[in-house]
Amino acid sequence: MSFNFEAVIWYAILMDSIGANIVAWFCNDWYQGKFKTLCKHFPATKAWCFVYLALVLWVGWVLYRHEVLPW
Repeated sequence: MSFNFEAVIWYAILMDSIGANIVAWFCNDWYQGKFKTLCKHFPATKAWCFVYLALVLWVGWVLYRHEVLPW
């Protein structure tokens, strides 16, 4: 099984969703203070970041079942 482009994209999105959850759960005050205009348009709420991570993990499971992701 070779390491392909879809796997690279999925791993990058996985890292983004993990980072978003870390910010939402532990650093939300820092995010709101540092990015005042950005947080009005893209709020880092716990529920949305958890849903984002769940969807990314679901897509990863589908890619794994299709033997796209090399674990």
